[in-house]
Amino acid sequence: MSDFQLDERKKSVLLDVVNDYIQKAEPVGSRSISKIHAEKLSPATIRNVMSDLEDMGYLRQPHTSAGRVPTDQGYQFYVDQLLNPQNFLEELEDQTCDYGNGNPQNVLETACSLLSKNTNQTGLVMLPAFSHTLFKHIEFIKVASGQALAVFYSDLGVLQNKIIPLEKEITQEQLTSISNYLNEEFSGKTIQSISKEILFRFKNERDHYDQLMKKALDLSTRLFAEDIEESSLLVKGALNLLDHPEFTGDLEKIKGLLITLEEKSKLVKLLDRCLKHDGMTILIGEANLDEEMEGCSLIAQNYQMGEEKLGSLAIFGPKRMDYKKIIGIVNQTAKTVSTLLSKKDLEL
Repeated sequence: MSDFQLDERKKSVLLDVVNDYIQKAEPVGSRSISKIHAEKLSPATIRNVMSDLEDMGYLRQPHTSAGRVPTDQGYQFYVDQLLNPQNFLEELEDQTCDYGNGNPQNVLETACSLLSKNTNQTGLVMLPAFSHTLFKHIEFIKVASGQALAVFYSDLGVLQNKIIPLEKEITQEQLTSISNYLNEEFSGKTIQSISKEILFRFKNERDHYDQLMKKALDLSTRLFAEDIEESSLLVKGALNLLDHPEFTGDLEKIKGLLITLEEKSKLVKLLDRCLKHDGMTILIGEANLDEEMEGCSLIAQNYQMGEEKLGSLAIFGPKRMDYKKIIGIVNQTAKTVSTLLSKKDLEL
């Protein structure tokens, strides 16, 4: 059903129903809406409008003689009205001081905690996959006759260690030269782009390099040929789900949600989807989420360093959430994190 088929009266009543249900968590009756509706319509008129909205798929009646509650379609209409125009996204109070002067990892952990604390929902922050962050420095250390330890970190200070096989005749002095070569050639590029570049050089330009550089390419091919680490997820406030009446009466539902939050993999996939979009992503109910999350919504916004998108942060909770407040908090948190990560003097 197209939203264009809603006249102004139906739109207004629908928004009032969603607002009332978000605040009270109880089915909404026509009398409640008639008391607050701007046009001061009679309960009978409101009842007819609500019946039309039910027929159109925006509301549903949990049981006979009960009031109405929003469907996923009803929530989606409500959110679309909030997002268009986006003037509701007013700037919140600057909270950069709440993050202290920590390194990027601490900034992201603080953001996750603040999201949960400020919304009483579950906060999620997807950490950057190492392969998508900017390479800064590498050092090879010979630890055995046929092994070297590669120690390297990204521009975000994300450290990685990896043991790689080594030709026995390579000396520590040669490993140092290889480290210097890679740092000069590739610093400031993503791990993913470095992997592609090294493979290209190895296949097409190997004959142009001396023996040491050939060893460097060979060593680097083994090092960067596959992703070092997939994106991981920070979760704060999972037990906040227990505060919402939608879940407290259904043990199986809350158990499934807590398992999903603990396992994280499905949520990582959702946030990875959000990362591919510009702007805010809002996923509501069964049409957008897996079966065990059908009673939930996810509000996500990407954060970045400079122009580079690094990851997504989000609020996860019941469909009956204060969207206007939470969208503003998620949006502002993403802006604050992006500002802090883009500071040149951020402690690595």
